Amino acid sequence: MTLEIALLVAIILFAVAAFAMEWMPMDVVALTCLGLLLAFSLVTPRQAVSGFSNPAVITVMMMFILSGALVQSGLVAKIGYRLTRVAGADRWRASVLLLLLTGGISAFLNNTAAVAVMMPVAIQLSRHFRFSPSKILLPLSFTGIFGGTCLLIGTSTNLLVSALAEESPVGEFSMFEFFYLGGVFLVVGLFYNIFVVMRFIPSRSIISSLTRKYHLRGFLTELRVSPGSRLVGRTVVQEQVSERFEMNVLEILRGKRKIYQDIRNTPLEVDDVLLVRGSMEDIVAFKEHHGLLLLTDFKLTDRDLSDELTILAEVQVSPTARFIGRTLKEMDFRKQFGCFVLALGRTGELISKKVASIPIHQWDTLLVFGPKSRIEALTEREDFLALTERELKLHLSPRWWLGALIIPLVVLAAALGFMSILKASILGAVALLVLRGINIQQAYQAIDWSVIILLAAILPLGIAMHNTGLAKIIGDSMVPLGTRLGPVALVSVVYLATTLLTSIFSNNATAVLMVPIALTAAGDLGIDPKPLLMAVAFAASASFMTPVGYQTNAMVFGPGNYRFLDFLKFGTPLTLIFWLLATLLIPRIWPL
Repeated sequence: MTLEIALLVAIILFAVAAFAMEWMPMDVVALTCLGLLLAFSLVTPRQAVSGFSNPAVITVMMMFILSGALVQSGLVAKIGYRLTRVAGADRWRASVLLLLLTGGISAFLNNTAAVAVMMPVAIQLSRHFRFSPSKILLPLSFTGIFGGTCLLIGTSTNLLVSALAEESPVGEFSMFEFFYLGGVFLVVGLFYNIFVVMRFIPSRSIISSLTRKYHLRGFLTELRVSPGSRLVGRTVVQEQVSERFEMNVLEILRGKRKIYQDIRNTPLEVDDVLLVRGSMEDIVAFKEHHGLLLLTDFKLTDRDLSDELTILAEVQVSPTARFIGRTLKEMDFRKQFGCFVLALGRTGELISKKVASIPIHQWDTLLVFGPKSRIEALTEREDFLALTERELKLHLSPRWWLGALIIPLVVLAAALGFMSILKASILGAVALLVLRGINIQQAYQAIDWSVIILLAAILPLGIAMHNTGLAKIIGDSMVPLGTRLGPVALVSVVYLATTLLTSIFSNNATAVLMVPIALTAAGDLGIDPKPLLMAVAFAASASFMTPVGYQTNAMVFGPGNYRFLDFLKFGTPLTLIFWLLATLLIPRIWPL
């Protein structure tokens, strides 16, 4: 093994470990790998930046804009709620209709955007029929994943493999190239979701009790200001309550009047009732130090915290949020948004102590409390995705029809061969901007820049594999398998290796890694590379066994209160089913 190959293997192992252990955000990992490739001269500077002009990267960017216009129009959410209402009082029918709609939408929109817009619908459905969101959110994620494999534009993985194939004798894939196997995956996956996941997955969270879900009932209580208290005439800021006791005053009840704005600068009066949040140790110390009276020994619930003025709500941090990596204290969340964060959920870990000092990650779920108007304004921002506990406003934007018209035209133009998908998507995005179906700020916000950076920065890894000869070494090592057991076995092995790698690695990074290997193995055996490339494309998207392998899994992990074992238990059988189907059907749909 040459020094160059050894260095490249070390970089790949670092990337796998960094993705799996979440040492850094995925796009930072990709940029780090790019920097290492440059530092060790495994790629040239021109090759290092080639990913930023790759057709797949530009197409994915344009599809984000197209998807964003359709989502912001309100049409998708409106259709979702209308469809679930058609089911009437039948919970199962409503759930099935929701999954069918999600699968269909995911084929045309970016599947992450499709799941994001359907999550509030799913949670509202669980509240209406009084069942745990965990019964529907995992099936929703799985459906978004395999629904996205049906068309070329359904997922960035398909577009990426198609772009890489264009540089080989195979050429780019057509719009409906993936539909034959993707349609089978969609039907089989829906049956699996309906008859296995929805029936047997445990009820992990109860939507009717957010305080119980976040284990907050022991941290919320009421204190009355007694006549001799040193708080009388003083404000929360003057007494440095948050700093000295690591607790927050959420609300002041003065007679029948509730004070929930500018609490920090409100002088306290005798008999004011303070709703406070903190550890019991801090609450007791605060009570004793300021001569307060503990009103109750019972624990507060959602009903105690919600009325016509203030509400308790759950929101999720969007991957495009501008404050990712900053703490609530650094961004002064309370002053900026006018509400409190009571607790934070992250990949199954519920954090209720010292929340203000924890850096925010994408897909974190926040339990917020505050004025209803402020909470509604919060959920309208691009930084957050509304999950529960608010009246959903299903208003169509004035130009809602533009997205509904332009996206089918883009698909039709590419499918009929009038123009490439790159050209069609660019013209579609430009048309939306010119016709004001979306403004330029909304277009920037619709683009998931972490995905774009990840794609552009990880593509040179495939170039480095070709430059160093690593792809040839791995591809050549697979030839004896194809010679002894036949090319069908090779397709099966490539699919299995890809789907296992994508469970811990980024789906797009896995595709970049496996495509050169598949092309080399096919060339050495003298067979058509397309079946192997299709195995890579479908397997790279088939990430069901872990919550970190695909964005939609990470999205539902917190709101569904899932455990890692849930993905392993219900994702592994689905992975095996798809592996067997791919082994049987890929050689028949795309002959070797």
